Amino acid sequence: MSIVSTVVAVLALVLAVGWLGIGVAALTGSLHRNRWAGVRAPQTLRSEGTFAVANKVAAPGYLGAGAILAVTGGLGLAFGAWGWLFALFGIVVAVLVISAVGGMAIQAAESVPVVDEGGCGCCSGSADAPSSCSDSTSPSDDDPAADCGESSCGSCALSSMCLAEDNPHNHTV
Repeated sequence: MSIVSTVVAVLALVLAVGWLGIGVAALTGSLHRNRWAGVRAPQTLRSEGTFAVANKVAAPGYLGAGAILAVTGGLGLAFGAWGWLFALFGIVVAVLVISAVGGMAIQAAESVPVVDEGGCGCCSGSADAPSSCSDSTSPSDDDPAADCGESSCGSCALSSMCLAEDNPHNHTV
């Protein structure tokens, strides 16, 4: 058995264990928002709920990719010198599967409405902000960016959060 076959097969088996673990955690709901595991995109990291939905959608893909890697990694060890081809093929297919389910997970996360839990965020000078925002931490009507610690709404502008509701350029989807 060549060293290359062994290394590639062991890599496939290590990836299999990782992706099977992520798949099981996502499927059971025990995978919480983090910076290392699961589908991590801006759309999925908006809230704990969007992360959970996205990863529950992706869980069967993680499990499938893990199974593919386990089989092809095992074949890579069993077939000796040419076994690296099986393991490499499994790694490529598994990455394609993970990419596909990641895209579906992001679409699922985009469909989840995000509820503003705090209500006192950047540029939260709306009339419906909670009363706990009203003291000195709440922006004045003249300066909607006061609670951002900024001199302007530049940090909020990309989210259209600083545009007045009666502004004709404020289009929400």
